[in-house]
This record gives sequence, structure tokens and C-alpha cells, in this order.
Amino acid sequence: MINISQLKNKADRFLQRTKITYYDWKKPQLVKINGITVPVIDNVPRELQEALYAGTYEKYELKIVESQLQQNDVVMELGTGIGLVSSFCAKKIGNNRVFTYEANPVLKPVIWNTYTLNNVSPNLEMCMLGENVGEQTFYIAKGFWESSIVPYQDGLQPINVPVKSFNEEVKKVNPSFLILDIEGGEYEFFHYANLHNIQKIAMELHKRIIGAEKANFVRSKLIASGFQLNEKISFRGRELFWEKHN
Repeated sequence: MINISQLKNKADRFLQRTKITYYDWKKPQLVKINGITVPVIDNVPRELQEALYAGTYEKYELKIVESQLQQNDVVMELGTGIGLVSSFCAKKIGNNRVFTYEANPVLKPVIWNTYTLNNVSPNLEMCMLGENVGEQTFYIAKGFWESSIVPYQDGLQPINVPVKSFNEEVKKVNPSFLILDIEGGEYEFFHYANLHNIQKIAMELHKRIIGAEKANFVRSKLIASGFQLNEKISFRGRELFWEKHN
């Protein structure tokens, strides 16, 4: 019997490899992912370059957001990256309903380039959100998406970055939808975070960084806070969508 899902996956992988081969030859400065134009950053690891070329960068997070984001949502995103997801959200619900935070100062010009290319200007703050106002050590990786408050690998460059209080910021913004991709920082985050009026959470759970015990703590904390995991639109046990059940 023909397995339609397997055939589709094979076709998708073939298309992705074809795109990578074509873009390797053409070397474009810009690519489109889910309708969003993003710059191809110079001197990035091959893994990221291929993800941009193939259109798979933040693929699963975008699938969750695309299927669950509604016009009346207010989005709070921790971990802006290159600005792809926040650009997508701003296009769909408007700049004034999207608030995004990035700790890595190196990414600021990249983010604004993405916003300019897509004619959006969501509310961007270059800082970390933490338990208290102040400064915190942040570890910069060559592959920017691996930068973290957790020094989990060799070759990371420590810098001090400004920190705002998450609990103060969440009261001010009053988001309904939290997007969380903070490379292992989620374990510390859920020790202090007051989720206020948040009803939906799209997050990446970095079990390979924090380990099984801490990953289970994160899941347990969310369940105790009244959230339920929607497994139908979560992916790989890593990109997860949680809904509040009042």
C-alpha cells in the first residue's frame, strides 16, 4: 500500500535539496520563507545557510503560529532571531500587536533589515527578559541561534546584556500569545514567570541542552499553570503548542 505521508515527505526533501543546489549556484542575498523576505547572512554555518535556502528555517514554529495566530491576539516573542517570526506576525495582525525581545546585540541590524524588507516595524527591544532588572551574562555562539544564557558548549563568547523584568513587561504588554525560543533558558524562565493573561504558548523545548529532568519540570510547570499540550500541532517533541484551559 502506498503511504501518502511518506511520499509527501520524500517529495518535500527532494524539493528542499533542489532549492539548496540552485541557491548554492545562484548565491542570492535574499530568500522568501512563508511569504517573508529574509536576508542570507554572510559567514554563517552551513547548517543555517541550507535552512534558509531550503525554506526550513523556523519551519515548525511558523507552522504553529500560522495555524493558531488570530487577529485579536497580542504576541510577545522571546528570542527574535533574524526577525522572521515577528515579521510574519506583524504582517498578519499589525505592528502594534507584536512585541519581541532579543538578547544578542549582533542581530540588531539583521532584524531591522528583515523588517525593512517586509515593510513591518513590530515593537523590538534588544534586551533579555529575566527575573529582575539589571544585567546578565549571555553566551554568543558562531551560529547565532545557539546563543544562550546556558554555557552548554565550547567556543561561546560571554557578554553582559541588559535585562528587563519579564513579570513587569508581561503586565505592560498583556499578551495573549507567547512565542518562546530561548535556547535552554526556558528552565530558568519557568521558575519565575507569571504568565498573566497568556492563553497560547508556542515554544521550542531544548531537551538536548537542559536534559530530561529539567524538560520535565517545564512541562509540569505549564500543566500546573492550566495549560494543555496540543500534540496534533506540535512537532518532534520539541516545537510545542500549549493552550490555556480555564
